[in-house]
Amino acid sequence: MRIELDVELKDKPGQLVKALEPISRLGGNLISVIHLRETLTKRGRVPVHIIVSLENPETLETLLTELEANDIWVAKVDEVRRKKRFTILLIGHVVDTDIRDTIDRLNNISGVLVADMSLSMPHPEKETSALMDLEISNPDKLGAALDELDLIAREKKLTLVKSLEI
Repeated sequence: MRIELDVELKDKPGQLVKALEPISRLGGNLISVIHLRETLTKRGRVPVHIIVSLENPETLETLLTELEANDIWVAKVDEVRRKKRFTILLIGHVVDTDIRDTIDRLNNISGVLVADMSLSMPHPEKETSALMDLEISNPDKLGAALDELDLIAREKKLTLVKSLEI
């Protein structure tokens, strides 16, 4: 069975080998690799398009699990999107309580990424709000992201509003 994968790698040496090794180990036959080194995604990762032939269809799920475990983001399998996007809203003194720390804490969860954010700051002394889009590459990571958001909101005395789609 022929599979097309769009993955995103960290921009550092050895990442392409890290992505290709599980394919080889699981008996996949590499057909094509297009490594777009000069073009980074919005998240600062290197996009790679891989075409591989797998003899056993069950191998695909094992391969995807291994890639995600190695912090290789699988954006598409054939034309099926692997990532889910969720929106949350933080209300309070979002900027004053170190928005960078909030973003870093979420991005440090493997498979979770703050993909977009919009701030509303009506007045420097008043509460602000941050609308954040989170990309979750693995549905199992949603719980960890929500737990961390709950913890951040309690610690920083922020109100957390979760999307109805969560």
